Amino acid sequence: MKAAILDRYGKSGATLAVRDVPTPEPAPHEVLVRVHTAAVNPLDNMIIRGEVRLIVPYRTPLVMGNEFSGTVVRAGSAATRFKAGDRVYGRMPLAKIGAFAEYAAVDESALATVPDYLAMEEAACVPLTALTALQAIELMGAQAGQTLFISGG
Repeated sequence: MKAAILDRYGKSGATLAVRDVPTPEPAPHEVLVRVHTAAVNPLDNMIIRGEVRLIVPYRTPLVMGNEFSGTVVRAGSAATRFKAGDRVYGRMPLAKIGAFAEYAAVDESALATVPDYLAMEEAACVPLTALTALQAIELMGAQAGQTLFISGG
């Protein structure tokens, strides 16, 4: 399969190389997803520049990409939430990124079903934005029943 590979960190950015790599095999709780759309976000740039090495020391070469949408190809032996053909989207776990590829093996707990009202391109843009919003709400200490105003939301 083709994948976008980071060979080395670069403070001023780096060039990703598109190369052939083996298609991943799903572990027991993972599903193999054929990636339809991968989103690019600021976290990808931070990883390329080496700004998250203290949190997650990625080793290169590294298949890049954090969030995506796609179609389940097959489930691992213990994965039960999704079946072949399901439209899913998600954010790759920090310890195992790799959405800039034709296929990704992803823990089923990191995935959700793409709602019928979202195109695959739209779904790929949701995970990190939604996580950021959820973390902001939790940091504010919002409680059930409160009203929040989200400017530009």
